[in-house]
Amino acid sequence: MDGTMDQVRSIMIGINRIDGLYYLCAKRTGLKENALALLYALNDGKPHTQTQISEQWLIPKTTINTVVKECVEQGYVSFDPGEHRREKTLFLTPAGKAHADALLSDLYQMECTALEKTLERYPAGWIDALSEFAAQLTAAFGGKEERR
Repeated sequence: MDGTMDQVRSIMIGINRIDGLYYLCAKRTGLKENALALLYALNDGKPHTQTQISEQWLIPKTTINTVVKECVEQGYVSFDPGEHRREKTLFLTPAGKAHADALLSDLYQMECTALEKTLERYPAGWIDALSEFAAQLTAAFGGKEERR
């Protein structure tokens, strides 16, 4: 068990360092952490609902709702007007896409550089393994992810 705990501790230190770096990125760009997460999530060009973002990024629904409202007021985010269901899909407006691209471009470059250097030393399977670890840890928490 000792070796396992050392490995888990190493993973946790790495995750916390990464989380801290994203916090610093948000601070440098003048965004709140959750606003950065929302723009990052929406900037992949795929459809997302507030619930999906809340669950995937472990951000409380009320927090996502507040951040979405702020981004809608700023003209960065809009809802899919063609949907006739209770929860509408979010998307970046052209201004929001430009804003997100400008804010995230340096971060994307740093991520790509870090990943390329990591992949020079380790097989890409570590990414799937980390995702599996997160899924197993979620299951150990009772299958329900707690919101921050």
